[in-house]
Amino acid sequence: MASERILVVEDTELLRRIYHDKLVQEGYQVLTAGDGLEALAVLRAHPMDLVLLDLIMPRMGGLDVLENMKADPRTSSIPVVILTNLGEESAIGRAVELGAADYLIKNSAKPADVAEKIRLVLDSLGIGVVCGTTFNLVIKDREGDAECFIADAKLPRRFWCPACEVELNVEMVPNASRPGWYDAHVICPKCGRDFA
Repeated sequence: MASERILVVEDTELLRRIYHDKLVQEGYQVLTAGDGLEALAVLRAHPMDLVLLDLIMPRMGGLDVLENMKADPRTSSIPVVILTNLGEESAIGRAVELGAADYLIKNSAKPADVAEKIRLVLDSLGIGVVCGTTFNLVIKDREGDAECFIADAKLPRRFWCPACEVELNVEMVPNASRPGWYDAHVICPKCGRDFA
C-alpha cells in the first residue's frame, strides 16, 4: 500500500473531492487546495511527495505555482503532474519547461488514470519504493569515482580503514526530512569509524 503524501490542487470542488477520494483509496496521504495561493501555503506547512496541479485557477494559476515551487529550494524537487484541458498545448509546453514531471488531460482522464499516472511518476523517481531501508555498499579501490572519494575522505590508504585494515563501506541512511533522499557515510564495518 502507498503512503506517499500528495497535494491535489484543483479549483473545482467536485473534481478535488473525486481525486482526493480515489488517491486515499489507493493508500496515499492526501491534502487539497482550491487555488494556487492555498497550495503554496500547504507546501510551506507540509512536506509533499508529489503535487497534482490544475493549470487554470482563481487567485494564482498552476503555472505561477509551478514557477514558485521550482524557485524555492524547499519545494523545487517535488514532482508535479499537471491537470489541463484540451486546447492548452502552449501551457503544457510551458509547464514542462518549468519542470513538470508529466501531465493529464482532465476531460479524458478518469480517477484511476490519475492514480496510475501518480504511481508511474513516483516509481520513476524512486519515491516511496524503499522508504526506511538502509543500504551498505562496499567500496572498491579503482572503480568509478574512487579517487574523488579517497581525496574527499582524506584516506591515507585507498578504501581501507587505517586502524582495522578492512575495506570501507558506504552506509546510505534515509533522510527523514527529505523523503526519497539518503545521507551517505563512509564507515569501517569493523570499528564503526565514520570517514565522511
